[in-house]
Amino acid sequence: MRSMFQVVLNDVRLYRRLVGMQIRAQLQYKVNVLLDVVTYLGVTILEFSALLLYFAAFPSLLGWKLGEVALLTAIVSISFGLAELVGAGIDSFPEMIRRGEFDRVLLRPVGALTQVVGSDFRLRRLGRLTQGCICFGLALHWLPNLHWTLAKLIVLPLGIISGTIVFVSILLLGATLCFWTVETTELTNSLYYGGREMLSYPLVIYNRAFQGIFLFVIPLAFGSYVPACYILGRPLPFGLPAEIAFMAPLAALAIAAIACVCWYWGVHSYQSTGS
Repeated sequence: MRSMFQVVLNDVRLYRRLVGMQIRAQLQYKVNVLLDVVTYLGVTILEFSALLLYFAAFPSLLGWKLGEVALLTAIVSISFGLAELVGAGIDSFPEMIRRGEFDRVLLRPVGALTQVVGSDFRLRRLGRLTQGCICFGLALHWLPNLHWTLAKLIVLPLGIISGTIVFVSILLLGATLCFWTVETTELTNSLYYGGREMLSYPLVIYNRAFQGIFLFVIPLAFGSYVPACYILGRPLPFGLPAEIAFMAPLAALAIAAIACVCWYWGVHSYQSTGS
């Protein structure tokens, strides 16, 4: 048990050093970093503008008001932004496989997953996090009567962290497929980017099959829709109790465990690219 804890601690230290080196390297060109963040922020704000255009013509979306949807979008954006920061290295894994660079990773006496995760950290991804924070501020402005309690203040970060874990787990599952397919499949991209786009809107606008998938198969809804419903006092699909929002970390850890098992299976099955 102690040795396992030491391995985890060493991996955390290695990740911190890898990320630290990349941050210092990027900050050598501060103006470039600032322009990248602002540009990415502008792109993500355009995505949010589509929501504003909808509510300019319609007062609600199946009973959801502008402020409520903005709160949901903010939670998704912050979760996805954190996943982009942490999981950029995993997202770039297909290129690492094609170039044969993963062979060198396996030769080093440290965890392969830690090296992959820490291989890419882009400060420009802060643009989406900034957009999520702006959306959250606007949501609070549009929901002046929203009553906050201690339970809601706990559910909010639990949902954001859980959503981040699920998004990263989807990336890891896609990276694992690269051991056999070399490239990430479109199914992974659909779940990762498509899931972010779909869950920026209330889950009730989709049919029950999609609701079940995002709740029980790929539990992205536990990181966005479920905590948003708890905060807003809205009912959940399938008659689920509101208190299930506190179970979000368990749902996230479950898919993370599956992703890690698949990853280590893929690493042990890897036979090099031959390059």
